[in-house]
Amino acid sequence: MSPTKSSRYSTSRQKACQACSAAKAKCDRRPDTCGRCALRGLDCHYTHSRASNSESRDTKSIAGNTPGSAAANALSLNAIETNPPRQPDLDFSRLELVCPINSDDIKNRWLNTYVPFPGQTLKDYSPNVMGFVYRILKSYASVVVRGRGIPPFIHFSQITPAAVTRPFSTCLSLVRICENSLPGSEGTATDILQREMTNLYEQHGTYDGINLLAAFQAYLIYALVLYFHLTPSQGPAPFLRQAIINLQEIACTSSQRGLVCVAEQDGIRPIWEAWVVAEAKRRTLYTMYFLDNVLSAQDGLPTYLGSELRGLPAPSSKVLWQSRRHDWEAAYNTHLAEWAEGNFRIDELWPLSENSESLAERKDRVDRWLEGVDEFGTMLYAVTSCTHVQTSTTNSNMATDSNAQNSPSLGTTEQPYSIFDKRQKALIVLIVSVAATFSGFASNIYFPALPTIAHDLDTSIELINLTVTSYLIFQGIAPSFWGPISDVKGRRVAYCCTFIVFLGACIGLAEAKNYATLLVLRCLQSTGSASTIAIGSGVIGDITTRSERGGLMGIFQAGLLMPVAVGPVIGGLLAGSLGWRSIFWFLAIYSGVFLVLLALLLPETLRAIIGNGSQTPSNPMTKFPLAIYRRTTKVQWDQVPREPTPRKHIDITGPIRILISKHAAPIILFLAIYYAVWQMSITAMSTLFETKYGLGETEVGLTFIANGVGSIIGTLITGKILDIDYRRVKTQHDSSSTDPEANQSEFPLEKARLRLVPLFSLLQCLSIILFGWTIHYPHKVHIAVPIISTFITGWTAVSTQSVVMTYLVDVFHDRSAAASASLNLARCLFAAGGTSFVMPMINGIGVGPAFTVCAAVQVVGLLSLGIQFRYGSKWRRESELSEAGRVKNSR
Repeated sequence: MSPTKSSRYSTSRQKACQACSAAKAKCDRRPDTCGRCALRGLDCHYTHSRASNSESRDTKSIAGNTPGSAAANALSLNAIETNPPRQPDLDFSRLELVCPINSDDIKNRWLNTYVPFPGQTLKDYSPNVMGFVYRILKSYASVVVRGRGIPPFIHFSQITPAAVTRPFSTCLSLVRICENSLPGSEGTATDILQREMTNLYEQHGTYDGINLLAAFQAYLIYALVLYFHLTPSQGPAPFLRQAIINLQEIACTSSQRGLVCVAEQDGIRPIWEAWVVAEAKRRTLYTMYFLDNVLSAQDGLPTYLGSELRGLPAPSSKVLWQSRRHDWEAAYNTHLAEWAEGNFRIDELWPLSENSESLAERKDRVDRWLEGVDEFGTMLYAVTSCTHVQTSTTNSNMATDSNAQNSPSLGTTEQPYSIFDKRQKALIVLIVSVAATFSGFASNIYFPALPTIAHDLDTSIELINLTVTSYLIFQGIAPSFWGPISDVKGRRVAYCCTFIVFLGACIGLAEAKNYATLLVLRCLQSTGSASTIAIGSGVIGDITTRSERGGLMGIFQAGLLMPVAVGPVIGGLLAGSLGWRSIFWFLAIYSGVFLVLLALLLPETLRAIIGNGSQTPSNPMTKFPLAIYRRTTKVQWDQVPREPTPRKHIDITGPIRILISKHAAPIILFLAIYYAVWQMSITAMSTLFETKYGLGETEVGLTFIANGVGSIIGTLITGKILDIDYRRVKTQHDSSSTDPEANQSEFPLEKARLRLVPLFSLLQCLSIILFGWTIHYPHKVHIAVPIISTFITGWTAVSTQSVVMTYLVDVFHDRSAAASASLNLARCLFAAGGTSFVMPMINGIGVGPAFTVCAAVQVVGLLSLGIQFRYGSKWRRESELSEAGRVKNSR
């Protein structure tokens, strides 16, 4: 028998698989599964093996080559045989992977174009670079359609018979129908691919680790083929735009199962199968981001840097990606020795400021990484080395196959977020921190002199306390007026106007002859001082990035709380030695000198006017001293002026809308009650210590130190406790979650942020009761006891306020300033009401019963906290789903 005849009769004589035979349909007898069974999702079985000896030899020949060689790149469906040569078993059941990033940001990436998020970074591609990305992605689609190989985000082990999965094998079969399609048949092919994409999206939550990865890769391949082969002339079809949203959701689910091996994080060699899945998943994720950028550019939409991927490892070396298990283990040991300081990360490919201290080290790591990467890593480097800008600029048009469209050339050097260097930033923060002290000084320096002012103006202490009430009312309202002015006219203009008002009010108060003048001017004084906090926060936000903002905000917070401790002491000393009018003369001199220094030293920082500082403003008032800062800065910046960030629209109703929102109203009501009781105790302190313990003005001022020190300590310690508790809750949530589709939207934010609030609240209630009843019996209780209680009250009150403010910023992360203003408005109005009747209530029922009533109201206020804790997460998810649906419909 001839060799040809032997080969012929060694194969099965069956002309169709079992399913096609039963249906009496024609079978194309493709390897692994025929085309008909693949389209219908049927199991494809033959009675006998179809693999000939020659086919086995061919398969062995292909499998024996190095996967990175030309032979390996030629792998196609024909390489997936029913009876391949014996391969080591692949075990994908022990994938110890973790997700070190917030995978929910991947799912919500499509919202970046429509909803502005803090920290967004525009990534403008030149036409040449976008054309390069376009052609690379098109080659990925073409190589699969023509059966010439696999894209570089698919590992060669995934197409071996031991590892190939049904989503992947079906994909490789279906996309072949797009090769050399006849005119008019594109619609049929499109419908087939779209149906399979819909099935994958609907079923992706049921897949395990390796099958979910295959579904993710298959969906991406379908999207590439649809865009580059079936709809290249019409541009992205509506289905494809929705498909990208679905693809990002699949990517999110796949990422939640882990993007990094636990062993990778520990600096040891992982299991080969686990590393293959993690590396393939990351490469697929990066490719999806490239496709998203191409589609956005095609639609004329802005493209954004994938900052949510920060910290993920960059694509591995060519040796690791293309080695088989035994060779890979040796290569990975070498890799660990070469990268002992840690794996190369994707964010290390992003531009770094030329004046950065770690620039030389970064360049060395990039060079070492480039020495071993494959073509995928090279392409990633070429694209990520483009300029990243913070300003809103028009995105360049996408270059098509035939020619690149003209667009304005882009800068080739990275612009710093701010041109101010470290010493300049330190000076600016020092200035705004001192400015913030005026709000606290004007409020607290006044308390020790209340009885003296009442006696001097021949009025009751209750009426004098109304000046405290009026001050708090305007302290809550004024930021809603000055804030929009500073956002439009500039920080310097707002500062100068507020201090002029404050200075005039202080001079008037020093000369006040009657109660009416005192009341009106205290309102005016509050209007001038209250907004220094909001404006100062805006200045720090203008000049700092997130990475450095925390430390500088800590200095700024110290400026806010320092007057709480020392203000009453200074007020008591001045009133006791020079009279109560000296308090306002001190504030007038202090504000006048500071106003001159502010005008000479504080540059304009509003990004809507000066951008990062490189934009020359037109207003003469804002040019100085910015020009001096620009000449003396050590930061390198582009001398060509850039377009500034567009100015924000004035929205004075924003805080009101947040205040009445169900997402914030319960927790704001709770805090307003506790803040009001705190302010009531402070307002009554001076009168009570004078009448009950016979203290003088100077001694009364010293009693306020405990409250101030407690406030400062509470702020410093509570922030650290919050961070530790948040990490503990997040760890518990991640380890106990069994739902594969669970995501960050289900994270128990209320538990992470608010579960310590009841402890602080109960301690404040007890300290208020202790304060009231110890002063109620001054002859039986030493004065040290109520003073200690004020320390506890200050600690717990500021801690509660810090926790609630952090929670509101988390919930309203895109409107944190408005959330802060709404909280400020509510607490000041409540405090104003409480301080207006605290002394009449004390005179009517006594100190102990009065503060017991206050504590009882606080206990009732815990119901609002309970409502927020119970329903906050539910309301937030409902709102997110409603907003997502609205945005989807608008597309």
